[in-house]
Amino acid sequence: MSMSPEDRQKHLELASGVLRSGGSVVIPTETVYGVFTRADEQGAELLAQLTTQPQVVNTPRFTLHMADPDPVVGMLGLESPVARRLVRRLMPGPVRLVVHQPPEALDAICAALQLERGIIDDGESIALRLPDHPIARRVIRGSGHPTLARGIGVSRWGGEGSSDLESTSVFTDQDPPGAIIDDGPTLHARNSTTVNIWPDGRFEVVAGGAIEEGEVMRVLKTRVTFVCTGNTCRSPMAMGIARDWARSREPDGLTLEIESAGIAAGNDQPAADQAIRALAERGIDLAGHKSRLLTPEMIDESDVIFTMTPSHAQAVMQMAPGAVHKVFPIDPVHPIADPIGQPIGVYREVADQLAELVNARLQEIIHE
Repeated sequence: MSMSPEDRQKHLELASGVLRSGGSVVIPTETVYGVFTRADEQGAELLAQLTTQPQVVNTPRFTLHMADPDPVVGMLGLESPVARRLVRRLMPGPVRLVVHQPPEALDAICAALQLERGIIDDGESIALRLPDHPIARRVIRGSGHPTLARGIGVSRWGGEGSSDLESTSVFTDQDPPGAIIDDGPTLHARNSTTVNIWPDGRFEVVAGGAIEEGEVMRVLKTRVTFVCTGNTCRSPMAMGIARDWARSREPDGLTLEIESAGIAAGNDQPAADQAIRALAERGIDLAGHKSRLLTPEMIDESDVIFTMTPSHAQAVMQMAPGAVHKVFPIDPVHPIADPIGQPIGVYREVADQLAELVNARLQEIIHE
């Protein structure tokens, strides 16, 4: 249903107020429409009255729905990089995370939320959801309180072929919700995917949700692209050093894919002789490198792009303005000077400079 900005704001404020006062609302998420209540004992009782419990065993009764991940995510005990990556990268998104935690962590989280144990936890895990939908997040944020929610199995509310309260399969109470926001069809039109995560990095993707296991696995891979001008000196040197760093680290379940390109490169040119020599002295082989011109497709496929200078970063962002969030000068204070045509000693200095920077940046990625 199309709403004017004024009507939309009025509906959002109404729904937030209903939640704030302890009532229930029906609002869309990116997966299905859901019934939302405040995350407290009264809200849990109300949600249990209004809906039937999903037929899922060994899982908390209710899922905590948040507008923002902190501070709850910051209180989780996540020992492994895989567990941290899954939690950080899958939210917001069409996923329900069931994060297994020690009793003391569950105690601390429930105490911080002023919740009794057993509402969002089952004694061994906590259920979390951060919807990737502007209406859901604005209503939750506007209420000033985390919420509980259950999907009601419909992906469309108003209009032809849509659902209403009587046609949903979960409502068991005659009292209607205090507000309903109809935003038309949802994006995924399927329930969220449940991902069980253990602190040591083990995880399980429950089949049948909005995203498949392969999409979850993709979160564990990070494609890093180094960019300079001609892709014959600085960026291939950074790429070679980064690949060597990735090969030498202890396996932890996370994967780094390392590439390089140039903003004004000719294709299939070899690396500069001095660059090959400087890295060979470090045991890194650049002899097979072939230069590549950076393309919008490469930018889109990259998770992080490190440029040799701020001007390179500007060029990348001009090529793909939507990539501004993932483009960074590898050193924003001291640009990496182009060593082209300089003696081998200059290339060695660049290699030393890049080795320190690459190590720091990749460590940041792995331990985010």
